[in-house]
Amino acid sequence: MTVRAAVHPVLVFLLFAVFASPGYAQIYKWVDEDGKVHFSDRKDHRIEQEEIRVKPGASKWARYEIDIKTVDVELTGEEHQQIADGVNNVYEFFDRVMSFDMYRTVPVNILIFRGKAEYQNYLIGNNRGSSIASYGLYIPSEHQIVVYIREHRSLTFKTIKHEVSHAVVDSIIPYAPAWLNEGLAEQMEMLERDESGLYFERHPDNQWVVARAREQGRLAEIDQFLKLPSDKWRHSDSSGSGSLRAQSGQFVCFLLSTPTRRNFVVRLMHNFNRGDRTLSYYLVDDNYLGGVTMLGSDWNRWLFDQGDGVIRL
Repeated sequence: MTVRAAVHPVLVFLLFAVFASPGYAQIYKWVDEDGKVHFSDRKDHRIEQEEIRVKPGASKWARYEIDIKTVDVELTGEEHQQIADGVNNVYEFFDRVMSFDMYRTVPVNILIFRGKAEYQNYLIGNNRGSSIASYGLYIPSEHQIVVYIREHRSLTFKTIKHEVSHAVVDSIIPYAPAWLNEGLAEQMEMLERDESGLYFERHPDNQWVVARAREQGRLAEIDQFLKLPSDKWRHSDSSGSGSLRAQSGQFVCFLLSTPTRRNFVVRLMHNFNRGDRTLSYYLVDDNYLGGVTMLGSDWNRWLFDQGDGVIRL
């Protein structure tokens, strides 16, 4: 597991954040014959390495005050708190788990309509008519999330967390591939917090869709999945002809299920944050131990046995 880069203080900090674990983390640094600086969490006795010991600092993340407006609908105090907690949990995930400075992101404002018709009329009035079939939408120009109250109100609150994830990614990782953007948003729906900290539960809908697609031989192989450009991903998703959205959610769930794979996601996201537009497929060999072949094998094993229904972060 090796990361190549030019020497840059910000990059060094990000690498430390990625490889750091409770207590002191061991990072090895060396310079190759071409003058490129390398960092790794593995000791290689074949080359001369400098050991760097890093103790990660506490996150400076703190809760935001969330602006929530409603149109012809009343929220209970408990529901208002549930929305604010959910949004802050998503912000904290990107700050503490993904190592992004969330104070560089303007908090979203949330607009909640009473019903679907009012929601759709608002979108049409804001030239968003193509999204009227959705449950919620993030509008970048307004930095606004718009939703409507569904019959099961808890689903509305999940949609808000989904769209908050899109808001964060749009703000700080604009070149994130569609599968990663949507997969994170799908998983954020299941993000919760208890006295032990943040955790995910399985996404039952995505789990069912992926299992069925796999049984029917319709599930995309990981190498093809990672090669799919974002525009083609979105076209396939909007056509409703595939299971890409559910697969993206489950694939991100798989990646977040262990610390090693979470580190892989962090490295990918910071690559895209720095403006890298390379297809995900071509970044795997440099960032995932064993490359695409091992990633595909690990994914298939996980599909057979997904382990505990709760992922602690």
